[in-house]
Amino acid sequence: MKKLFAVLIVAALAVGCCSSCRWRYKNAKPLEGTVWHLVKIGGESYTFPADEFNIILNENSLGGRGACNSLLGQYATGDKYALRFSALGSTKMLCPHNEDLEMKMIQILSQTTHYDIDYDMLMLMREGEILAVFKAQ
Repeated sequence: MKKLFAVLIVAALAVGCCSSCRWRYKNAKPLEGTVWHLVKIGGESYTFPADEFNIILNENSLGGRGACNSLLGQYATGDKYALRFSALGSTKMLCPHNEDLEMKMIQILSQTTHYDIDYDMLMLMREGEILAVFKAQ
């Protein structure tokens, strides 16, 4: 009897998790038109002011901001969540802080091959490895 009860609890939890996962993907923020704010890069978490380290994708164009420079570029999507950035550039102001991280973000964008979105989190990946995580604003 105890085994049957344990099996029923595990089954109920599994069904609950599946419906929660489906809800998260069904209600995911769109890749395009969402302001994505950097929260993790290279496995390290960061906290930035809301107007720093953001990207937005619209009609194959990338716009955004790093520590103090504007970012721009192009992107293309494909099957199975493929995502490639190209023609990446930025303004060249001298940033008093986080300039190295700004360059690292541009490098990661250029290395991205795929993405995934889990509700309000955008993960940029290369060959299954998560390079950076952005949160929808």
